[in-house]
Amino acid sequence: MPDYLSRRNKLRKLFEDYAQASVFFDQVSIRYLTGFSGSNAALLVSQDEKSDLLLTDSRYTKRAEIEATDIEARIDRNFIKNIKEILVKEKIKNVAIDPKLINVATSESLTKDLDIKLVKFEDFLSPLRMIKDEYEIKQIKKACAITADTLWFLINDLRPGMTEKQISQLLLEGFLKRGADGLAFASIVASGKNSATPHHEPTKKEIERGDMVTIDCGALVNGYHADMTRTVFIGSCADWQKDIYLAVMNSQNLGREKLQPGISAKEVDQTCREYIEKANYGQYFVHGTGHGVGLEIHEPMFLVKDVKTKLSVGNCVTVEPGIYLPDKGGVRIEDTCLVTQTQAEVLTPGSHELICVA
Repeated sequence: MPDYLSRRNKLRKLFEDYAQASVFFDQVSIRYLTGFSGSNAALLVSQDEKSDLLLTDSRYTKRAEIEATDIEARIDRNFIKNIKEILVKEKIKNVAIDPKLINVATSESLTKDLDIKLVKFEDFLSPLRMIKDEYEIKQIKKACAITADTLWFLINDLRPGMTEKQISQLLLEGFLKRGADGLAFASIVASGKNSATPHHEPTKKEIERGDMVTIDCGALVNGYHADMTRTVFIGSCADWQKDIYLAVMNSQNLGREKLQPGISAKEVDQTCREYIEKANYGQYFVHGTGHGVGLEIHEPMFLVKDVKTKLSVGNCVTVEPGIYLPDKGGVRIEDTCLVTQTQAEVLTPGSHELICVA
């Protein structure tokens, strides 16, 4: 199990020069810092670890006992009242918050009738969460292995007449059969012209001979996500389809090779983007190159052109360039990768070469 106290101690060092405590009301931050996975909770992290407090309601009494073993867990729905009592008792005047994760009403309730300043830090926990520890890597690897096994098993069985919705359902069944807790996100299955839409939602459309089929999916294991995409061909492959596939494949290969400590996020994006631009498809690469994966399916760092943050050992990110030709079709190839001291470790194994089935 993770050392949640160690995580909170690292958090204390982040805000020690600016605040005497920090508060969280979002499920992801609270799970990261305490292990508690309930949907309704609040967390106070003080400079004095003895004052750390997890609050939840009576639905989660047993869960709090099991999951939050190194912090006081109080069963009381009135989160704000309890937190304010501690702030007064500990004479805390400055409280760190992430304004992206706390709404205006909650902020106002915290400061009402108290002489307290909320110190705002966007993406407060990102420096910690971007570096995955041993436990997190283990869970992500499990999720990725289940994802890859399921996807490749399904790809071998793709046939004309299967519908996008049917394929999506088979993915879920395959994940559950192999031990996943569920879907990391709603699977994308896009065939034929639908593959030109990056986030197409599966329909009753039947796949046909000559279609490209893009499948973007991920399993969920112990709260951790996987993300993987492959585009395959049904029965045949036209020249234009092969052309964009090879452009994306080569771009993705270069992106994965670029994942090294000290390389900035924007450099990875630029490497993938420049290759596709040189292939004369730059205008059809319409999204970022990748994103962090962990307790959220999309989390920092983001591999996009304006992010200067440098990669570090322990970053877990996707590399997923794509080309999408309106009214024709599209290709995306994606892997979840772990940054190591040397070359990146691909956690979603399987061929990147052009595959034609049925």
